Amino acid sequence: MDGNEKAQHNRDAFQLERVILFTDAVFAIAITLLAIEIKVPELHERTEHAALSGLLHLTAKFIGFFLSFFIIAVYWLAHHRIFRFVRHTTPKLLWLNMLFLLSIVLMPFTTAFQSEYGMLSTPWVLYALNIMLSGVLQTLLQRYLRNPASHLVAPHEQQHPDLDPVRPLLSPAVFLFSALVALLPAVHPSLLRLLPLLLFPVFMLYQRRYRRLMQAYEAAHSPRPHHA
Repeated sequence: MDGNEKAQHNRDAFQLERVILFTDAVFAIAITLLAIEIKVPELHERTEHAALSGLLHLTAKFIGFFLSFFIIAVYWLAHHRIFRFVRHTTPKLLWLNMLFLLSIVLMPFTTAFQSEYGMLSTPWVLYALNIMLSGVLQTLLQRYLRNPASHLVAPHEQQHPDLDPVRPLLSPAVFLFSALVALLPAVHPSLLRLLPLLLFPVFMLYQRRYRRLMQAYEAAHSPRPHHA
């Protein structure tokens, strides 16, 4: 590597580091805002019964907080997983990343909305649309990284299972199902909060696909034995 190539490599690494640091900061702020939405209950009487009663009134908010905390955590882990393959940035990558972050910073609001009005379907549908948007934008990111024409990922890594575009569609599929269920008049809105539990079996089933893809990837990229 000559001097010009080394300088370009350093510039690419610096620009990529800026993107990752900015993204990490946005994720951290979004998670922090989730906690800020949980206000300390006002106690009209300073008694143990009043304190417990105040906490019970925050149950829906705590459920919304933990649900969104882990969803945002999953998206951060996914971003960390796919960006380790990126060698440099492009304007399109930056804009796709910004749009993805837009869906993340919306999550504290949609979380608070559906937590505050748990007896209504509309806040939940908005929350589900928010998560679906995040999943779709992550899919677009991964497709762009996998595209050989983008030259963002080394050719031998473009088919790595961690860049599988099916994975980020799992959460949107579950929340799309919950949004459709919310339209059914016979379903009580409070039951919609249980549907995210479907994520556990869905991701467990996906692990079979991941192991299959990983085996094929390793077989395709393992060193060939030399025959005498």
